[in-house]
Amino acid sequence: MTDKIDINCPHHGQLALASVCGHLVQNHGVPLGFIENSDDPDDKQGWCYACELVYLQEEDKTERFRAFTQHAVLCSHCYDQVKAHHQFDPPETAAGGMGDGT
Repeated sequence: MTDKIDINCPHHGQLALASVCGHLVQNHGVPLGFIENSDDPDDKQGWCYACELVYLQEEDKTERFRAFTQHAVLCSHCYDQVKAHHQFDPPETAAGGMGDGT
């Protein structure tokens, strides 16, 4: 469990701080995917699928990864909105089929 830190959000007031990659905050169009990085519901952290790819390539939170993510902080309510916009299930792979016998 983490110690809660609050942030004064201009839209929602004083709420718990959350952390995401800058791509999720800057993009309001096509969803970028959403990876949640903490099992603790009070420790809201997430990044997009592109950041996940860089993380997997780097195998850690390296300087390259940190530069790529463009880290951003926001309130927990904004986090929930960003997550709802960007989260989707990855499409089935062709090898996995679509459940229709293909």
